[in-house]
Amino acid sequence: MNARRIHRTKAGFTLIEILVALGIMAVLAITGYRSLAGMIDGEQRITQERQRWRELDLFFSRLEYDLGHALPRAYRLGNTGFPGVFLRDNAVALVRGVPGELPQRIGYRLSDTRIELLYWPQLDAVAPTAPVAYTIAENVASWQLEFANRQGEWLERWGEAGAQVEDLPMPRGAHVVLVLNDGTRIERVFSLQ
Repeated sequence: MNARRIHRTKAGFTLIEILVALGIMAVLAITGYRSLAGMIDGEQRITQERQRWRELDLFFSRLEYDLGHALPRAYRLGNTGFPGVFLRDNAVALVRGVPGELPQRIGYRLSDTRIELLYWPQLDAVAPTAPVAYTIAENVASWQLEFANRQGEWLERWGEAGAQVEDLPMPRGAHVVLVLNDGTRIERVFSLQ
């Protein structure tokens, strides 16, 4: 009888072979998932960082443009006159003049963790009016703005308010320091004339 046995080839896999294959597939799937999740997280961080730097670039470009178009024209609030550029406590108000448009009083200030661009409804006013504020940079812990005079000295105050406002020369340069909430420090120097 033994001689008559036909040797049949076994079809299929054993249980151990299937379990080993499933284990290998599970390890590959977990590795692939972690790699994909890491790539997606990295892409999101890069997108957020790119957006942050784009917003800061727009802020600095806008500030440089506005300071570069500042006019030496004084403005009045009631009986008090202010020079065309007025800097106090790291907030600045200025008269901006763009060809083809009427001069406009604008400003910049730090409010909480935002730098705001301010627009006043009119240049001269009988009484002080509240500006319309637009957030132009966020997550800012502090900022410092200084102007350079004709002698090259950096000043944290520019212009004096009073009944009679003297004609002040315009600043020759601006030095801006931003410190972001994460501790990043950014400095820019602009030549204004």
